[in-house]
Amino acid sequence: MKKKVEDILAEEKATEQKIKDEAKASPKVLDTANQLYSYLRTPKNKWSVLEKKQLNFRIQHSIETITRRKTRRIWFTAASFFILALSGGVWYNQVDQHSEITEFANNIKENKNDTITRLVLSEARAIEIPEVESEIQYDTKGEEIAIGANQTIQQKLEPVKPSYNTLTVPYGKRSKITLSEGTTVWLNSGSKMVYPAVFAENKREVYLDGEAIFNVSKDPTKPFIVKSHQFDIEVIGTIFNLNAYSEDKISSAVLKEGSIKLSRKTKAYLPAENKMVSPGEKITFDANEEKFHVTNVDPSDYLSWHYGYYVFKSETLGNILKRISRYYNIEIDLKHQQLARVTFSGRLDLKSSPAEVLNTIKKTTPFNFKEEEQRITIY
Repeated sequence: MKKKVEDILAEEKATEQKIKDEAKASPKVLDTANQLYSYLRTPKNKWSVLEKKQLNFRIQHSIETITRRKTRRIWFTAASFFILALSGGVWYNQVDQHSEITEFANNIKENKNDTITRLVLSEARAIEIPEVESEIQYDTKGEEIAIGANQTIQQKLEPVKPSYNTLTVPYGKRSKITLSEGTTVWLNSGSKMVYPAVFAENKREVYLDGEAIFNVSKDPTKPFIVKSHQFDIEVIGTIFNLNAYSEDKISSAVLKEGSIKLSRKTKAYLPAENKMVSPGEKITFDANEEKFHVTNVDPSDYLSWHYGYYVFKSETLGNILKRISRYYNIEIDLKHQQLARVTFSGRLDLKSSPAEVLNTIKKTTPFNFKEEEQRITIY
């Protein structure tokens, strides 16, 4: 706990001298701030119960002053943290909890070796969809679901609680789904999306693990939120591609039209980092660096996969092979890792076989490969 608070103060570049130099701070606020520093320096077991209660009271009194002054934000953050930390850390645990839909998604047991697209309804009924390219469409009430042209199923919804459905698309398959309010989502290979059959009155929220293109139905009164393992995206009505596989360290979003806001997941005691994205921009989050990077791109290059082809511009062979492996559900073994850093530019027709796709890359990139059953070795 002590380390976490030190991190907060370090982020704000707070020092004892800075406390003394605060011209607008009242003597009581400065005294409370010094109490906080004293607490950091003093081993926890040396504070009596009475001293903790006194510090608790002094901090609560200071908050009333601090919240009226934006310039005192650092002490409000630290003081709030200490008050609840001293009472058992309840605040930290509450803030650190995931949203309901995220908790639901994280509790789903997955079979990574599955080869069938599955739609699992809220009552735990699973519908298997064998097609490589599948299409699912909900009616406006969320009770009737059309699967392809020949199958329609009914879903009984409970009015009291949200009914979360899950669409899991394995490697080698793709799926298009139209949600009950009109939003269309194309899910790429190896993707999972959790969503309510009918959205709540005040928000539209889904969870994605994988890659998908969203064409969000416009509703200014009800923002559409896509949650993923590294950040959330809030939109009103727009078209964008989100690549957010939970096994990858790097996630990205590319905006074709409209506007989106990304909120980065941070430690529970720090404020979230928000980034606005404009059309023609690609925003990437690297978990190793814990930073966003924004570049200008042609969005059509990143939305092309649902038309049946990939477009790459100076992309590393390592990343290309990962996408090919997922798309075709084939294992690719790269024997020489230096090849992973070689770049390729061009268009790959995904209606071709994996061998034909690799032969296209070979025209400009030096490597050889051997094809076996569901496995390709590159050397």
